[in-house]
Amino acid sequence: MSDSIRLDFDKFFVVHFVIPFLLFAVVFGALEFFRADLWITGHFYNASLHQWPYKENWLAEDILHIGGRNLTYLLATAIMLCWLISFRPDSILYPHRRHLLFLLASGISGPLIIILLKSYTHVDCPWSLALFGGDKPYIRLFDYAGGQLKAGHCFPAAHAGSGFTFLSLYFFLLMAKPDYKFYGLYFGLALGTLYGAAQQMRGAHFLSHDVFALAVCWFSSLVLFMLFFRRQFQWV
Repeated sequence: MSDSIRLDFDKFFVVHFVIPFLLFAVVFGALEFFRADLWITGHFYNASLHQWPYKENWLAEDILHIGGRNLTYLLATAIMLCWLISFRPDSILYPHRRHLLFLLASGISGPLIIILLKSYTHVDCPWSLALFGGDKPYIRLFDYAGGQLKAGHCFPAAHAGSGFTFLSLYFFLLMAKPDYKFYGLYFGLALGTLYGAAQQMRGAHFLSHDVFALAVCWFSSLVLFMLFFRRQFQWV
């Protein structure tokens, strides 16, 4: 039970914020400023035919994109149902009402932030760029886009984010079943990586788009966790 769990704030903050933030900054910087994004994406584009061979691939599009989206909706619905059932005093989920509310809130927050960012960012998808058969210039996140270019609305990666949002399971299990917390971490990382890889193969996103989506989902879950369970922290 969460009431019996105590967390050292300083150690928790270093492990869950400082180290992940530094890793994110290094990886994202390498992808953005050393053109690693272009090098990786170039492996999925057939320059001689000016085509994305996997754009309409049944596995990448039908199973991992469309099917993955439906799976996310199904899992989100299951979490909501569990939360509603937890209000019944005779339910085995009754002691976990707060945990499930956190899981629901954090699972929604990451994708919502990503959708909001996508509505403002100027970054285009790889398949829209002149480098890969499109008609848009390659502009990175921190480049000046100019006043004449329309917003690209392709950053961060929403589909990868719909998988990475389940990183919140790590924090959920940290309170509900601490011994199983890393299974939640592995599940969220695996699902987001799988979704992201499929979209990269199709030309829909760069790897940096997925890495940023991962960061949004992780840190939004972290902030909500610290708000929901602030009483469990030991402040030194």
